[in-house]
Amino acid sequence: MRLTVRYVDGSVESFDTNALTTTSPLGRDNALTDLRVALDDGLWVEASWYRVPHSQGDDGGMSLAQRTAGCRIHVLSEQEVELVRSVELDGRVQWLRIGPDLCDVARLDEMTDLLCGLSRTSPSIAQRMVDVHDALVALARSSGAQELDEDHVLTMLGITEASYEFVSALAANVYGDEDSF
Repeated sequence: MRLTVRYVDGSVESFDTNALTTTSPLGRDNALTDLRVALDDGLWVEASWYRVPHSQGDDGGMSLAQRTAGCRIHVLSEQEVELVRSVELDGRVQWLRIGPDLCDVARLDEMTDLLCGLSRTSPSIAQRMVDVHDALVALARSSGAQELDEDHVLTMLGITEASYEFVSALAANVYGDEDSF
């Protein structure tokens, strides 16, 4: 997996985890390596591996490769994350700075596909966020929800309140009525 970090100052940093999928980095016969990338108190990559069993299973059938925790890599500190513009996993944007915060673009894409359909295209991430937010609000109201939990809606979108305020103001100014152009 290639992890590409783009910073607000224009610099780019690239991390390559391919060495973790060979047998040498973990020192054993490695059948499979799984990688978990998490944005928490910094950017982390966690690697686990599956040892190749050298004997058959108890019943004489196929043996089971057990998952083994490998290592946890602290790629970026919290302070470094504050300087990040975007994070890509294998060339696809996973997190993008929208206003003050990094937002989960993959989560937004999933909600867009769920609520707006795969055939609907949108001109921008800003407009998609507003459209999906409005669709979630409408669904909550139509299901008889007395109070809308805005934090829950924003979590489903993969965005913070501050970033949604930024992007909704942007969308309102850029994507207004067609007659206004």
